[in-house]
Amino acid sequence: MHKSKQHLREPLIYITKRDNVPLKTSILIRAAAIVLALAVCAVVSKVLTGDNPLSLFATVLHGAFGKGRTLVTIHDIAILLCISLAVTPAFRMRFWNTGAEGQTLMGCLATAYCMFTFGGKVPDWTLILIMITAAVLAGIVWGIIPAFCKAQWGTNETLFTLMMNYVAIQLIEYFLNRLQRRRPRPAVARLVPGSLRRRLSAEHRCRRAADHRYVHLPALQQARV
Repeated sequence: MHKSKQHLREPLIYITKRDNVPLKTSILIRAAAIVLALAVCAVVSKVLTGDNPLSLFATVLHGAFGKGRTLVTIHDIAILLCISLAVTPAFRMRFWNTGAEGQTLMGCLATAYCMFTFGGKVPDWTLILIMITAAVLAGIVWGIIPAFCKAQWGTNETLFTLMMNYVAIQLIEYFLNRLQRRRPRPAVARLVPGSLRRRLSAEHRCRRAADHRYVHLPALQQARV
């Protein structure tokens, strides 16, 4: 007993949560962290690529908030916020779930399966309810697997859930490739005589002319020959 106590060592660094931190101090700490992160990124980018870090940051901002990109960025942020909110209960229970991406992908896979299976067979509002239910159940099942293994065999939930993300990605790739192979191939074009090809081309020009509210008479006459 005495020997076990001698082998105990004090940790080098303690990480504790501060309570009652003033709002101004909290904002300054976060701002300093952002500035420090940008400075480190600038130094690393300059050393590895030799490019101007400001131009890199400008490219990142343009890709996020440039023309036609703002709504896409808001959409991505909304998805990330929903995923963060979903894993919050697990973190509160000290279950370090890093497999939210895999759960999301499996929910999307279940949703796509419902669309292909029940699309056009049930009313739209029923289909939406089925898709939501299937997505929730798929995410729950995908999260229960590492939870069961941790409770049964004491596995590391962080590594387990992280690896399951890659399993989910490979499943998505498999079903996408399978769907691509099941699509009907386009019909092989057949050679047609030159006269018929010219007639079809003339008729096509007539349709385009009609779409623009005028008729090209020579083309029309050629099509009737």
